[in-house]
Amino acid sequence: MELPRLESLYAKYKDRGFEIVAVEAFRMEDLARKFIEENKLTYHFVQDGADEKAIVGKIYKVFGFPTTFVVDRNGRIMYSHLGFSPGDEATIEKEILSLM
Repeated sequence: MELPRLESLYAKYKDRGFEIVAVEAFRMEDLARKFIEENKLTYHFVQDGADEKAIVGKIYKVFGFPTTFVVDRNGRIMYSHLGFSPGDEATIEKEILSLM
């Protein structure tokens, strides 16, 4: 599960301007809240819209979950990663550091 593993990256780099925004796309707000609380996740969470208002997947061309994007300060996607396996956070961290 990627979200708890990303929490450590957020804690490590948030003082340097690093932010995480997680998007809940399945419209399961109660389950998402419970998961966030149980895992003590402290970064930003938003819920995508429904039906025609579901814009995140359209804008960022998300074709599977989870999808991770590393975005620079100008809003450009510099790296994307589809799926997640334990250890992938090390690769993501390298991409984050390359932009700092």
